[in-house]
Amino acid sequence: MYCETEDLIIRDSVFEDVDRFYQWETRPEVTEFFSISKYQTREDVYDKFFKDKNDETAAQFTILLKREGDDPLMIGRVVLGDLIPGWKGEIWRIYIADKSLRNRGYGYQALKAVMDYMFGELEMERVYLDFYTGNPAEFLYLKAGFTEEGVLRRNCRKDGVLHDVHLMSILREEYERMRKARA
Repeated sequence: MYCETEDLIIRDSVFEDVDRFYQWETRPEVTEFFSISKYQTREDVYDKFFKDKNDETAAQFTILLKREGDDPLMIGRVVLGDLIPGWKGEIWRIYIADKSLRNRGYGYQALKAVMDYMFGELEMERVYLDFYTGNPAEFLYLKAGFTEEGVLRRNCRKDGVLHDVHLMSILREEYERMRKARA
């Protein structure tokens, strides 16, 4: 995948990105609402990258911020899973790593671009995601048209603590309505 939004470039992740992912994913402000263990190693991040590269049902993308006169700046990551073209896929992880770059619309632009890819190129009928209770990105998912399906109580274990996980989805017809309303 390669796409551009007003402020972003979203492209396939490459091996050279993995060290930055690891650096980001050692910071609590990035991992707080993900099932990323504080004990995750660099090798764990490498393993996930190579596993996804060899898995037709997974994909990883890097979010870059366009900068006037400079090379784009890596600011985030997208990980997709459970990809079954023509049917469904999961937005497994999406984030803007630097807190100072959040709440500027970049997450929303990235989410819309990923949805366009999933419903367009992959012809999905259903896109879903889940998140921990209290994740401030919930407003973003609602704004993008996702509907809450329910709460999976104590469904995720992170560093020995069980967390409730909210499941949300958007169906093709809902996505199409949102897309037409944006146009």
